[in-house]
Amino acid sequence: MNLKEVLFQAEDLSIIEQIFRTSLLYFLLFASDKAMGFKQNAITTPYNFIMAAGISHISATRIVVPESRPIDAFAIIIVYTIFMLFMSYFGYLKFPSVISQTPTIIVKNGKIIQKNLKKTRLTLDNVFSILRVKDAFNLEKVKYLAAETTGDFSVAIDSKEQPVSKSSMGIPTTPNELSQLLIYEGKLDKRVLQKNNLDSEWVDQQLKKFNIYAVKDVFVGILTPGGTLYINKQGD
Repeated sequence: MNLKEVLFQAEDLSIIEQIFRTSLLYFLLFASDKAMGFKQNAITTPYNFIMAAGISHISATRIVVPESRPIDAFAIIIVYTIFMLFMSYFGYLKFPSVISQTPTIIVKNGKIIQKNLKKTRLTLDNVFSILRVKDAFNLEKVKYLAAETTGDFSVAIDSKEQPVSKSSMGIPTTPNELSQLLIYEGKLDKRVLQKNNLDSEWVDQQLKKFNIYAVKDVFVGILTPGGTLYINKQGD
């Protein structure tokens, strides 16, 4: 086996040489992954994903193309690993938000932050679905909903709304029914009104409680399971 041809270039590799080349790349990738630790495995930011995909493509090309130069892949993987470790120990300390981004708060203290909703390109249906998965059925009781840089979502319920055990204390509980979107971007969904035997006059009365006198001034209006209207004003 000609080690120089295996590492630098070869027009036609034997099976043994191909296995040796593949093994070298595999163990180098394995060592690189172990060196970066959880930063690459458990936290998959868009930056990490793109870099890892590029490294994988380069490695695969060097494995299957006999004329390629594996030594180039070795150099790229080593430089990538050193760079990631350097950024981990130095860059994150000085520029954490630039390197790894920061969580985006979508809901804060029961209010939807419109600019962040648009920033994350989520719809209200997406938000409600995420909250339901997190067992948060009432938007008013959500302290915050954050879109993490890993692609997951964090939800915190207001501690005042977390009972010790209502059933054990004999306190009546409200079923986890779904909230209904009644107003969105100043438009009233009359189907929701009809479904709940309500009318526009009831809506006007509820809006006046928030010093709102026109539906067009409401960004989000949600009919809660308790029959009350939750309001998020335009511009909140």
